[in-house]
Amino acid sequence: MTPEAKRLLRKERNRERDALRGRVGAGRFQALVRDLAALVRMTFESGATASIFGLEGPLRAGLRADFCLQGWGWLSADLMARDLLAEVFKRIGAERPDWYEGQPEWTIEAGTLIERTRCVRCHKPLTGEQRKYCSRICATSHHNHIARLREADEGAAADLAVNWL
Repeated sequence: MTPEAKRLLRKERNRERDALRGRVGAGRFQALVRDLAALVRMTFESGATASIFGLEGPLRAGLRADFCLQGWGWLSADLMARDLLAEVFKRIGAERPDWYEGQPEWTIEAGTLIERTRCVRCHKPLTGEQRKYCSRICATSHHNHIARLREADEGAAADLAVNWL
C-alpha cells in the first residue's frame, strides 16, 4: 500500500470515528472520559479492583447498553464505548501488559519451584518424576495450543481460550 493510500485510509477511519463521536458531542465525550478516568483511578487505588483494567468489561457493557437505549445500533454503540475507554486508559497512563506478562508463569520469581500435583493440561494426578504433564501427549497438546494462541488474531484467540480442551 502506498503512503498516499495509507494516509487516505487513516483519514477515512478518523472521519468515521469523529462522526461517531459527533453523535456524543465533543464536550460530552470529554466529560465522560474525565468522569470515567476518575472512577477507574479511584476503584484501583482503593483496592476494589486488582487491575487498572478491572472495570473495563462492566464499563464497556454499561456504556454500550446506554447508547443502545438512546437509539444507537449495537455496533456503533460498542465502538463508541471502546473509544471512550481507550481514551480513559490513555488519559490515566495505563499500559496493557503484553501476552507473556499475562501468563501465570510471569509472576513466578526466578528460582522459585512450583510443586504441581496435577497435569497442567488434563489435571490427572502426576506420578514419580512427572513435573508438569502426565504424558508426552499432554505436553505436546498444551504447547501447540499456546502456539496457536500466540499466532491467532483477537477473535480467534478468544475462541481458542474459551474452547481449549
